[in-house]
Amino acid sequence: MSIIKDIKHLARVMAIGVFPVMIFLAGCSDTVNVDNGAGQSVGLMVDGQDSIGPVNDRSFISAASAIGVGALSLSPQSNEVAGFTNGRPPKYLSTPWTSGGDTFNLDFRPAIGIPVTVWIIKGPFTEQRQHAIEACIRTSAIWHNERMGVIFSPFNIIDATADPEASAHYAFPNGDAGDIVWKPLRDDIGFVAGQLNIYWVDTVNGGTGTGWSNFGAQIAMGKNTGDELLSHEIGHAFSLTHVDSDANFNIENIMHSASNNRQYATEGQLFRAHLNPVSILDALYNARPGELTRTCNYSNTATPPCPAIQKRLWADGGFPAN
Repeated sequence: MSIIKDIKHLARVMAIGVFPVMIFLAGCSDTVNVDNGAGQSVGLMVDGQDSIGPVNDRSFISAASAIGVGALSLSPQSNEVAGFTNGRPPKYLSTPWTSGGDTFNLDFRPAIGIPVTVWIIKGPFTEQRQHAIEACIRTSAIWHNERMGVIFSPFNIIDATADPEASAHYAFPNGDAGDIVWKPLRDDIGFVAGQLNIYWVDTVNGGTGTGWSNFGAQIAMGKNTGDELLSHEIGHAFSLTHVDSDANFNIENIMHSASNNRQYATEGQLFRAHLNPVSILDALYNARPGELTRTCNYSNTATPPCPAIQKRLWADGGFPAN
């Protein structure tokens, strides 16, 4: 229909007293400008309100520097954008949408470098040192592929096999017993304050292939643990919990407790790993100074709500994007 016909049609509508509910103007669409990306596709989860009602975690994936997100206005529920890309930490952006065409800049920060100290308690040292290095490499690859935006910097390994107290810690017990089992490790073997300390022992809770995290600065690893297990135990330190009983996950997720094929994390998990104030990224490393934190439990009970734990911008582990 030509512009002249459009105008005549609108005039006839107005003449009979019937008015359309809303006229959409192309110039009112909203845009998120992406800065400091790593040259990879960017995924956005967008909250706001459109002509139908509240928008919650609407997904956009684009390699463009300016991403159109539709015509949004202020929602009574939540107005924000969360961005994800390889090699950068997830970024939260408050977006107080207006009825006009809004443009907001989402500026990704460089990858977060966390210093880590590994204590090899049960040898042989050369063999277990290589074991720790391979776990570091595997975890780093998972983090990069899944857009965690965290790197080890540095990853220090200390030979504690000759420590006179080493043999007393070959068998690490159930870590849920609390500081009564973690304090002796710190006192006898060593501990670097302000860092994640990983103790490579013989057995953890009776198994050589198991590990334990205290959801803080300490992890114990058995001598035969799979390389991917470190991503799981550090996931606990990032505030994440097990997903075993959730049908939205399988054994390929890093937080499945019984797997040797962990490789995926959802954007819902990444959001929690960075924004939960109890995550070591905030509580231990203070790696996000001045940025928003939000207490997100496994479900969606925060106000405003956190993304669902199973929210995926990209397909993973046989599960489609949602």
